[in-house]
Amino acid sequence: MSHARVGDTIAAIDLGSNSFHLAIARILENRVQMLHRIKQRVQLAQGMDQQGNLADDAIERGLDCLRQFAQHLVASDISDIRVVATYALRSAPNRQRFVQPAEQILATPVEVIAGSEEARLIFQGVAQSLELDGNSLVIDIGGGSTELIIGQGRSPKLMESVNMGCVSFHDRFFATNKLSSKGVNRAIVAAQQQLEPLLERYHRLGWQQVIGCSGTIKALQQLCSDGDQSQPLEREQLEQLRQQLIDGHPATTDALNQLPESRRKVIPAGLAVLLACFRSLELTPLRFSSAALREGVIVEMAGEQDHDSICRETVAAMERLHHVDTSHGKQVAKSASAFFKSSPCHNAPMQRLLKWAARLLEVGLSLNFRGMHRHSGYILSNSNLPGFTVEQQQLLGWLGRFQRKRLDECQPLLLQLADPLSQQHLLVSLRLAALWHLGRRHQMAMPNVHWHPNKLVLSLPFNSDEEPLLWADLEQEQRQLQQIDWQLELHQRPPAAH
Repeated sequence: MSHARVGDTIAAIDLGSNSFHLAIARILENRVQMLHRIKQRVQLAQGMDQQGNLADDAIERGLDCLRQFAQHLVASDISDIRVVATYALRSAPNRQRFVQPAEQILATPVEVIAGSEEARLIFQGVAQSLELDGNSLVIDIGGGSTELIIGQGRSPKLMESVNMGCVSFHDRFFATNKLSSKGVNRAIVAAQQQLEPLLERYHRLGWQQVIGCSGTIKALQQLCSDGDQSQPLEREQLEQLRQQLIDGHPATTDALNQLPESRRKVIPAGLAVLLACFRSLELTPLRFSSAALREGVIVEMAGEQDHDSICRETVAAMERLHHVDTSHGKQVAKSASAFFKSSPCHNAPMQRLLKWAARLLEVGLSLNFRGMHRHSGYILSNSNLPGFTVEQQQLLGWLGRFQRKRLDECQPLLLQLADPLSQQHLLVSLRLAALWHLGRRHQMAMPNVHWHPNKLVLSLPFNSDEEPLLWADLEQEQRQLQQIDWQLELHQRPPAAH
């Protein structure tokens, strides 16, 4: 990711499950100046089916919103733009039906980010707008997920994204728009169940202040404090609001009617989620921050936070956690890059991802040597990897899974990030590098490489008599690659004359 320069005007778009946000900012000498913010309630997560597919009308609402955003971008003479998408798109099997036309409308890639990455960027946004002395707990209730982050200064320490939000909980518990004490309590308990697995870790780390950010929390604070956002939000106020909504209290009903209809209907669901947080985490009073995900993206674009360094820190943390042999991993990464560098599919972002995949190939050894590649694939696919998008993590997991052995189950992924041929070139490069250094074989000179469609020619610096084990490994790899219709052609050095 390139960093903006002083004088540039940049934009960030947050494609949330409930609302889409556009933020436009100018880069000054020592700070970022926010110029314009636009929010539209799209409710992209509304009407998702049981498999999580986006509804047709939700897709069209979202694309209509982006067409309006595109007009603002043209008028603002934007130097750079970054678009990130959250829960609704990362969980939707049919997300390409939205992502592909969205990229055409905005003329820029759409990054579908993982929950941990969303949490990290939210914290960065809040941290640039408030002084976070001591540990601070930041809560963001979105349309489909809720992020909870504990951090200090500008450094997040603990991040979780929980699959509960004001739109998803509305569809699940309040679709009839009829409120009852039993129904509201069912929603609160369901949210508390989602929070149970993280309570011990969060209480152990602790926090000195609680900050809420998101339209849901803003609306709840307005209802509880007569629109005064400077007042902290107390649990007692939320409990009282819960009862007033159930009873149909006239003053509360009047205040609720002042909100836009799309916000008004998800208030009970948002209240259930926030009350669950207050009850389960035993929260102290919460204050509101208007900065959130989009501001975090702007901060990173401005260069105040280097994105590649986040990825490097994530890879290093995974190496430590799983006791990876870093020296070996770096050697495999170097060789994989050498193989891939001459590929017609080569580009710098893919080479960086290939290096990280190579360094993390052996994370599965922390579970068991037997089936290590399957363990590595599972770990890389399911761990929290700050800095990586959903598609990048999918590709890391796929490369880890098929780094060695049989390929009869290997199918290319459906990605915007890399087409099937690019994925195969990455995989072949990685497999050959892992094979080249199998058994910590690090002294062997590298072969010359020539790429062809569905074929790779290796001109080897030895003959079969000189390196019989490596030669046997390469012959076995020839047979494995045939399972994905790839040909590995081996040219050995002629035997030395006697």
